[in-house]
Amino acid sequence: MPDNPENKDLIEKYKNLLDDFQTLDAEHQRTKRALEIKEIEVKAVLAQAHEIANTDVLTFLPNRRKIIVDLQEEVIRSNRYGTPLSISILDIDHFKKINDTYGHTTGDDALRSVAARLREQIRNPDTIGRYGGEEFLIVLPNSEIKAAGEQAERLCQRVRTLEIDSNNHTFKVTISIGVAQYKIGQENWEQFLRRADEALYKAKDEGRDRWVVAGG
Repeated sequence: MPDNPENKDLIEKYKNLLDDFQTLDAEHQRTKRALEIKEIEVKAVLAQAHEIANTDVLTFLPNRRKIIVDLQEEVIRSNRYGTPLSISILDIDHFKKINDTYGHTTGDDALRSVAARLREQIRNPDTIGRYGGEEFLIVLPNSEIKAAGEQAERLCQRVRTLEIDSNNHTFKVTISIGVAQYKIGQENWEQFLRRADEALYKAKDEGRDRWVVAGG
C-alpha cells in the first residue's frame, strides 16, 4: 500500500514541533539555571550588606544598633519565658589620655586590641558589641548576676595583662565594668541599660579597673 502523502506531512510536522519543543525546553532550563544563579548572587549580596550594616568597621564587632536589637530581643524572651538575663557595660579607662598622648591611630589600635581580647573571652550564647566610643556592651542570656560578675572579673584580669604595641609605643590599659540583672516584668530595656551604666560610673568613681553590680 503506497504511503499516504498526508501522513508523511503530519509526521514531518510532528518532528519539527518536537525539535522546536526540545530547543525551547533546553533554553528554558538554561534560563532557569541562570535565574537560580542570579538569585544566589542576590542573596549573597544582601547578606553581605546586612552584615556590613550591623558591623562596627573598626573592631568588627556588632555595632551599637545591632547589639541594642540583640538586647531588646533578649528582654522580650526573658519576659516571655521567665529566664534570667544580665548585661555588662565596659569602658576603657583613661582612653582620652591614650588619644592625647599617642594619637588617634594608636587609640584605634588600642580599641581593636581590647575588642579582640574581649571577644576571645565571651562564650556562647553571650554577645558583645561596640556600644559607642570606647564602650562595649555584653548581653548574657540565661545568666544571673553571679555568672555575669564572674565574667566581668575575668575580663578585667585579661585586659589588665594585655600589652598593646602600636607605632613604636607599648602600653597597657584597664577597663571598668557595670553589671546588671534584668528585673523581669518590672522594667524596660532602657531602664535595664541605665542601671548597668550607673554601675559602670560607680566603678570609675571607685578607682577604675574593677567591676560593680547595679543596685535595685
